[in-house]
Order: sequence, then C-alpha cells, then structure tokens
Amino acid sequence: MSKRTIPVSLFALTLGFLFMQPIAGKAQNNTNSPYSMYGLGELKSQLNPVNSAMGGAGYGMTSSNFVNTLNPASYAGIDSLSFIFDTGVDGKYSTFKSQGETASLKDANFSYLAIGWRVSNKFAAGFGLNPFSSTGYEINTTSEIEGVYESDYAMNIIGSGDISRAYAAVSYSLLDNLSLGFKTSFLFGSLSQTQYHNLSTIGSNSIYYETTNYFHNFYFEFGAQYAFKVKNYNVSVGAIYNPGQRLVTKEDYQIYNSAGTILDEDSQDNNDFSIPSEFGIGIAVDNNKNWLYALDAGMQKWSDYDYKLSGVKLKNNPYVRTGLQYTPSTNFLASFFKRVNYRVGFQFAKSYLDLRGVQLDEYNGSFGLGLPIRNGKSRVDVSVEVGTKGTTASRLIQENFVRMRLGFSMQDLWFQMRKFN
Repeated sequence: MSKRTIPVSLFALTLGFLFMQPIAGKAQNNTNSPYSMYGLGELKSQLNPVNSAMGGAGYGMTSSNFVNTLNPASYAGIDSLSFIFDTGVDGKYSTFKSQGETASLKDANFSYLAIGWRVSNKFAAGFGLNPFSSTGYEINTTSEIEGVYESDYAMNIIGSGDISRAYAAVSYSLLDNLSLGFKTSFLFGSLSQTQYHNLSTIGSNSIYYETTNYFHNFYFEFGAQYAFKVKNYNVSVGAIYNPGQRLVTKEDYQIYNSAGTILDEDSQDNNDFSIPSEFGIGIAVDNNKNWLYALDAGMQKWSDYDYKLSGVKLKNNPYVRTGLQYTPSTNFLASFFKRVNYRVGFQFAKSYLDLRGVQLDEYNGSFGLGLPIRNGKSRVDVSVEVGTKGTTASRLIQENFVRMRLGFSMQDLWFQMRKFN
C-alpha cells in the first residue's frame, strides 16, 4: 500500500500466487479481489440498480423517480411534492484464473443509502452514504531467505478495510431547462495489511508486519444538466467534474515477533494518497412514452499521482457506459408486467492500475428490472452484471464475475396541505 507496506521484492511474488496457492477470502471484507491490495483498493461506484442495469450510465438522467447520485444537478428533477428514499445491497460471485489454476469467492454488502427532496421551486437537495473503496485479500505463499541456498519459509499476507463516503448535494434550477449541482463528500476509513513471516521451520521467532493507513478529507463534485426537445423526443445532456483532492492520511506501523516482542513501531503522516480529478459527459433521450436511452463517457486522471509501489504505475482510466430502458405502459391501471421497467446495458473501463506494463481492462454487460409497488410511485429494482476484469497475460490474474444489486426506491408525497370537508 505504501512504500513500507509492500517490500520491493514482494511484487512478483504476490501477482504470481494464484498458480502456487489458492485465494482465501474473509466474509467481513467488502471485496475479495487480489487487486485490492494496491493503492486505495477496489474502487466502488455510486451506482444503484437503475444505473447499473443500464451499463452504469446516468450523467444525463434526472432524479424523477429515483435519486441519481451520478450527477448532483439531477436532483432538480425531483417533483415538488415528492420525497425519495433509496437503499440497497449487492452481492458478487467471482472466479479468478492464472497460469491454469482457478479459485472462486463471493461477498455481499451494503451498497448505498440516498435521500432526495425538493426544497423550493429553484432548489432541490439530498444526502447519502455509500462505500468509496474496499480492500480484502489473503495470500498464502513462500519467500526465500537471502543468502541461504534452497531455503524458504511460509508467508501469509492479509488485507482488509474500507473507505466510506458520506455526502450532501444541492441543485439549482438556473433556467427552466438548465440545472446546476454541487456535492460535497467526506471520505473516512482505514486500510490495513498484515504480513506474517512463519520462521518457525528454521528455528526462529515468526515476524509480523502490520500497517494501517487512516484516511479522511472532504472533496467536491460539480454537475450540470441541460434539457431540450427534438421533435417528439426529450433530450438531456449532463456533465460532471471533480477537481481532485489529497487525502489526509496517518500511517501506523508495527513489527513484532511471535513472542510478543515489539521490534519496531512508528506513527506518521503519509501524503501518498489522493483522489484524482474526474470529468464526464452524458446524454439521455426518451420518447416521452416508454423508452429511455443513456450514454456516458469520462475519465479519471490517476496518472497525476504515484503511490510508490514497486512494479505498479497509475494510469488514467477512461470509461464508456450505455444502456436502454423500456416500459411497455406508463398507465398505472395496466397489468403488472406492462408497468415493469426492463433495462439492459454495457460498459467498458480501463483500470487505474498498470501492472507489469499491462493496464487492466474491465468489460461488463448488464440487465435488470424495475418492479412497481404502490401504484408505481415506489419500486424494487434488480440488476445483474456479468463481466471480466484483468488478464492472464504476464502471469497476472483474470477475474470473471457476476454481481447482483437489489434496491428499494420509496417515493412519497410530502409538503402538501390536505383539505377535509
């Protein structure tokens, strides 16, 4: 994670572990990806099942019947009498492959909580909580003893931890068809790694290296949406920008042996970790009846930073996301299956990690359903993503995964005065 967490000689060893030993995961971690040991771990998106079923697209979509956290300007789409509460969970099943060996893991976690409402004719607001990144891996391998011929020892490396995001957002309707948005997020959490060197086989006390990085800081996002009509079609163009932010980081470091003797310890500020700037643009088109199409493209500028990891480079990660939603009927008196939202999507992204000169790719196809409840004002949303990340080239690891998201979007009428005769 930092220059003290992963020795230079360990890089080739950790990437080659799959053809030597199986992966072992821990249920309490929010990920089981071996790639989560680098940088800030496995980055989590702000997607809910609506966006994820449509390939992750949403910069141009409004928050008319769900809280679209991808663009803070979208909150302007919330009805003046509505209060929207969204929450959900996700689960993931992954198989890992490298050098002819395979392993499989699964996890399930809280995904997001989002609330949005209209404050006035011009203002809408919201707040929420979701994961930002997660680390979770266990590597069992061996390491050589320098200067001793044909002698090695068992080494176990365990990583865990999460960084969470709490945020508040506000949008302002500058014009009838133009809205601006601002979101402030507070990141907080910690990522830990323990290296256990089992030296008992050579008659020595085993050694533990423990490093924990604690993170926190605010960062900001800006958004805009502009809506117009082309014949019978509603078109909305959206854009987002995040200027980036350096995280305030404290690193605790301790080395001790199996006898409990502390050999070295330290606590210091660590300025290696930052959130990169990001920009994106998207478009959403609907026929004001039963279908909606969305397309996004963007990039995070990770190449501006260096986490000082041996053999690892940070690269810009561009992405393209697209999706389609079809609803047979918007009439609340229609049959249930005619009121269901049917969604499908696709996305492609480059990872911010470049390992052994290979920048990892991720492809994923998705589909999902929006199941209406309470006359269509509220919904249960389900999405399924099937994808692949990484490669087996250069003795790296390829992950094939199936991710399922389940969300509940509850919409109620607020701020209205009831009259009784």
